[in-house]
Amino acid sequence: MCGIAGIVSKREIDISTSLLKMLSYIQHRGPDASGIAVFAKKDKVTLRVSLSSEDKKEELISIVKKYGTIEDSNLVPAGKTIPIMEIVIDMDSLLVPELHMAINKVSGLAVHSIGNDIKIYKECGHLDQLTQKYTIDTGICRHGIGHVRMATESAEDINAAHPFVSPFYPTLAMVHNGQFTNYFNMRRFLESKGAKFKTMNDSEAASHLIAYAMRENNGDLEAALRYAAEQMDGIFCIIASTDKQIGFVKDKLGIKPLLLVETEDYILMGSEQIEFNVFDANIYADEMEPGEVRVWNV
Repeated sequence: MCGIAGIVSKREIDISTSLLKMLSYIQHRGPDASGIAVFAKKDKVTLRVSLSSEDKKEELISIVKKYGTIEDSNLVPAGKTIPIMEIVIDMDSLLVPELHMAINKVSGLAVHSIGNDIKIYKECGHLDQLTQKYTIDTGICRHGIGHVRMATESAEDINAAHPFVSPFYPTLAMVHNGQFTNYFNMRRFLESKGAKFKTMNDSEAASHLIAYAMRENNGDLEAALRYAAEQMDGIFCIIASTDKQIGFVKDKLGIKPLLLVETEDYILMGSEQIEFNVFDANIYADEMEPGEVRVWNV
């Protein structure tokens, strides 16, 4: 059992804080890790990457310098897990997938997010460990997604926390509740296409699969979610987002819950009704149907 959340606001608001509040209502669904992805356009590319130890810092910097000029960097100490480095880069955004792939090829480095329109914060443990470790950007934007994780099939590792991204389509982030029973088949297929796995989490495979489909179909999120639903076996619901779209898919059995609220002011997605109290305690959510796929332009 995990908990997921998604927000689209018709006006710019502090999405990060709203997502964290939504996740606080469903902390009981996932005590092992938490994370959010927010989407706001920036002039420069921002990279967030985990390091197995601070000794990997110079190797990371050496890779990044091959692709652009480092304008700012900040190393967040390990705390209870491992260090995270954030780097602002003046570079050609068309090279972002290549840089993403180059970093992930290195043992001990794992990209959490990269681009000029996406930033992901994630950490092991309860939400307070996430908010204590990072100074989270509370700048205004219009959409984002979040997750609290109950670890079942893989390690309680910061890299196994959600949201996940993929170098196949770096602006895509996804969160997931459920389990895929054909993980190893998916993994073999994706590795044959060049994916470099950093965890044993089945959700990582789903992120690569959706991103691969988007790369092949020129960025059509709805088509990618439908493709993934046909390729993935198991019980699941997924919220996925790019800088321009957000959407969800449920498996055909429909066992995992996904609720939706859509008003003139916002679109909200989540695992439980109580999450929506952040916006309005009097609204009532609709349960999404088995096999349903919906996507909105942002």
